[in-house]
Amino acid sequence: MADNQVATTQPKQTIGQFLGGASTARFLEQTLAEKKAEFVSNLIAMADADANLALCDPAALMKCAMNATSLNLPLNKNLGYAYIIPYKGVPSFQIGYKGLIQLAIRTGAYKFINATEIKEGEIKRNKITGELTFLGDNPEGKTIGYNAYLELMNGFTANLYMSEAEIEQHAIRFSKMYASDIQYKSAKSKWSDPLARPKMALKTVLKALLGTYGLMTTEFAKAMEVDNEQEHEPQGNRSFTDAVIVPQDEPKQQQPEQPKKIQI
Repeated sequence: MADNQVATTQPKQTIGQFLGGASTARFLEQTLAEKKAEFVSNLIAMADADANLALCDPAALMKCAMNATSLNLPLNKNLGYAYIIPYKGVPSFQIGYKGLIQLAIRTGAYKFINATEIKEGEIKRNKITGELTFLGDNPEGKTIGYNAYLELMNGFTANLYMSEAEIEQHAIRFSKMYASDIQYKSAKSKWSDPLARPKMALKTVLKALLGTYGLMTTEFAKAMEVDNEQEHEPQGNRSFTDAVIVPQDEPKQQQPEQPKKIQI
């Protein structure tokens, strides 16, 4: 075979090699300052522990992780604040429901915030007003839906309830991986995992409630922008390089005058 016909394969650059490159190191130094070393060590450890993350493009993986850093949420799947979900070499950033609660707590504007499973026989719901009446715990009952509730310090309250059927429709619509699971009878999506599914559902109702009636700080608006519900879809036109570190002493926004109670 002639020399010009010999195909050569360049070894794939690892995340460690990419992060150690001069331009990348300079960018991280300028962006993260004293947080750089922790960011690099954590990201390398994550890739080492997950073969699917290691297969992702290093630049995309780093930019994805920057979103968690910009929101000061730990990327530890055991904690449940934020995740990087890899699929076919493409990483996507997702905020867990605990991460949404954490962002809400930082505002100092919430008296109560909660998301919970609703079991059969636990509630009575007024179809016209949307008002829920709690009838009592039924821990052994079948899960029929999920509810999120908030109360601000100024007395404003709101709740959002989604039935199990509505949650299922949401999962099929926003997770192509889950839709594929249904079609091919596989179980690759977190929506197909009986342990992970309740957490995904809790996040769904809480995000919908906070996105509509919660206090929209700069930090929370950023979280809404970068959170990627579609488990394997790229972020489209969103640019991870726009991620910035949000200072924690950011002035709180004033909550506009609102009706005292809204039921959904």
